[in-house]
Amino acid sequence: MKKSLFLLTLVGFLATQAYATPTKTRKTKAPKVTMEQQLAKYISYPDALRPSQRPGVVVIQFRVNADNELCQLEVFSQNEQINNSLVKQLTGKKLAGYGSDAAELHTVRLRFQPE
Repeated sequence: MKKSLFLLTLVGFLATQAYATPTKTRKTKAPKVTMEQQLAKYISYPDALRPSQRPGVVVIQFRVNADNELCQLEVFSQNEQINNSLVKQLTGKKLAGYGSDAAELHTVRLRFQPE
């Protein structure tokens, strides 16, 4: 009786272990570079804001193609010079990690501070 009870317990234990999900080891990874940080590498303070030395906020929308390049870029500001400057600076630039869905429209708010 003891042997059969022990075997039954052992079989039950092994069966539960066979279907258990293993725990993942927790590794600390370096934080990913955000989209805003990647865009900041490509953008300089717009010449249109230099005379006034004022901070500014501009909203941009774009898609990322399969090659991780910015495309269909739109800049929403009232200053056409800023719009043209940002389109020129960002068109064709690459964003790592965001090219999986070309239909996704990204909207980013850019804040400019005087240098």
